[in-house]
Amino acid sequence: MVGLNPFFRGLLVFIPLIWLWFSRNSSGRRSRMTIGLLASSVAVLISLGVQYSLPAHVRPFLDPSIHLHYYPVPDPAWGGRFDSFPSDTAALFFAFSTIIFIEHRLAGWLAFIWSVFTIGVARVAIGIHYPSDIAGAFILGVASVYLFSRIPPLAAMAQRTLQKWELRMYIVDACFCLFIAEAYVLFPGIRGLGHILNFSISLLARKH
Repeated sequence: MVGLNPFFRGLLVFIPLIWLWFSRNSSGRRSRMTIGLLASSVAVLISLGVQYSLPAHVRPFLDPSIHLHYYPVPDPAWGGRFDSFPSDTAALFFAFSTIIFIEHRLAGWLAFIWSVFTIGVARVAIGIHYPSDIAGAFILGVASVYLFSRIPPLAAMAQRTLQKWELRMYIVDACFCLFIAEAYVLFPGIRGLGHILNFSISLLARKH
């Protein structure tokens, strides 16, 4: 299914993102994109926080009152988290699409349209999300990137940091590639570290 295939759904979002990062050696562009990536991460964290602390509804395929002809297999990445508002996947994709749109209008429009169909329409059609989950994620993802990009001290700090690493840009590029690889499959490594940290905190709490 389109909405469950990481390779297919990421084509017109991640390829333009990588192209824009490596297309020219511009500290201005890379600093803006760095801020956008930070904002995208914050958007995902906010989405997860809302799902855990303010549950709105379970995913449609888990609601017995909704009769679906197709029942997706629960994704292990959900970690028992079955509340779906707002969609963290959609928040990430719309945030990335906003980064692309800021740097290149045509590629940005294509990324948005692609995300609407592969993350929005497809995942609603198979019962993983309600339309409100996607709408909330759209607002969260777009607003996060635009708000972060309008913070002058943050932009200045990002540009200064990249300039300091100018002679070792290969390290910055490697970190970018690692982040993109994690984001492509919705941060399994970072989620794993989070589970380990949560488990460690639980053990310490039991000892005290």
